[in-house]
Amino acid sequence: MQWAARQRFHHHSALMQTWGAVLLIAACALWVWLGFLLADRQGSYCYRAAPCEVATEVPKQLTVLGASVPLSVLGTALLVGGSVRRQTSAHVLEVIEMQKSEERERAK
Repeated sequence: MQWAARQRFHHHSALMQTWGAVLLIAACALWVWLGFLLADRQGSYCYRAAPCEVATEVPKQLTVLGASVPLSVLGTALLVGGSVRRQTSAHVLEVIEMQKSEERERAK
């Protein structure tokens, strides 16, 4: 019974880490898209004496940035949460094994 519960716990932790990584990859894709939107010079126009001005689509850029923020925050939370769960579980199991080893030594 304990083995099945431990396996289920590890599976949920790995699933959290996977979803966190997927969300962070999606956020990175949005950041790359935002970089292309910011670097796009096709919408610029120049006068002879004046410097070039860029006519950007600021609402589109803000929308992409706004969509990437929750994805990155949630992805980071899931990835860190899954990692902490796995490490804490491994630590608890080591402590339990050490306690059992000490009890066996005392029993001898």
